[in-house]
Amino acid sequence: MKIPPTSLQRQLRKDRCDALLFNTSEVLTSINLRYLTGFTGSDAAVLITGTERHLFTDGRYKTQARQEAQGYRIHVTRNKLEALAGFLRRAQIRRVAIEGSRLSYEFVGALTARLPALEVVPLNRRFLDGFRIKKSPEEKALIKDAAAIASQACRETIAQGLVGKRESEAAAEFEAACRRKGAEGMAFETIVASGPRSALPHGSPSDKIIGPGELVIIDFGCRVKGYHSDETVTCVTGRPSDQQTKMHQAVYDAHNRALEAAKPGVKTRRLDAAARGVIEKAGLGKFFLHGLGHGVGLEIHEPPRLSPRGSGVLKEGMVFTIEPGVYVEGVGGVRLESLVYLAGNGPEVLSGMPKELITAD
Repeated sequence: MKIPPTSLQRQLRKDRCDALLFNTSEVLTSINLRYLTGFTGSDAAVLITGTERHLFTDGRYKTQARQEAQGYRIHVTRNKLEALAGFLRRAQIRRVAIEGSRLSYEFVGALTARLPALEVVPLNRRFLDGFRIKKSPEEKALIKDAAAIASQACRETIAQGLVGKRESEAAAEFEAACRRKGAEGMAFETIVASGPRSALPHGSPSDKIIGPGELVIIDFGCRVKGYHSDETVTCVTGRPSDQQTKMHQAVYDAHNRALEAAKPGVKTRRLDAAARGVIEKAGLGKFFLHGLGHGVGLEIHEPPRLSPRGSGVLKEGMVFTIEPGVYVEGVGGVRLESLVYLAGNGPEVLSGMPKELITAD
């Protein structure tokens, strides 16, 4: 359990609740349940009181739950909801704080139908995000492993050539390489977008054939033991044009400016502004269509949020992306993304691909 029990007990007292309730299912997964318990199964409920910790699951996960959820009393049941309701009734629990963003209306309705007197209080999402936002050395190591696998796979994919291949074919080659190197899965749908399609910030790989003289954005990542990586490179197939070079140089300078400015105590919106100002100075400001970056961990997008509307400050132990980009409709796009861990003296880059303009065959 990565969150100290005393912190959870303080939250219970603050909300005047008897217990905290988390639930994960095939329909709605709770990353926070996994973070709290270490349990990786697809169906479980967790109840934490002022003195006890309980995990309810079914027979499929009997052994797994006992191995992974150390410190929790494991309840193996045929009907998780009925078992949970029965426990709440016997323990005389009247007020429960829930993970509102991860617990379905249907589940809460079914539970309160069995326990009409039960009062349900949504838990402030920032409470758990505040713990997860700082990565432990073990978490950092897993993210770094995922980043290394993905970077190596991307390097191999580019070296095998891009021109003449479908975007979807190049994406499939990358994903297969990740699997061979030990990834448990992809962090998200791999993006390979070429030519004018590279102006789509989240363009899914298509059957378009990658041609010569085109910008190609490759946005990629994989997972290792639940932890994600995220990185983007931009290639040009052949000799770059003056316009392509200008676009890349602006994004490259913005990327490096953000890396230089990333220090503990810097406001997240200020870091975004540092990169955005470089692109605006190059006359391409209107083509920077998204925020500078986001946190990465058990989720591919989690706090902190680096954008003009971002709040909070950078803190030691955070892992986040720096990914400025410009997207010119009808021409193409350039995005350069590094995954960084924020140490006390500045960022440590976890991803491994170069951010200079890559020429590809």
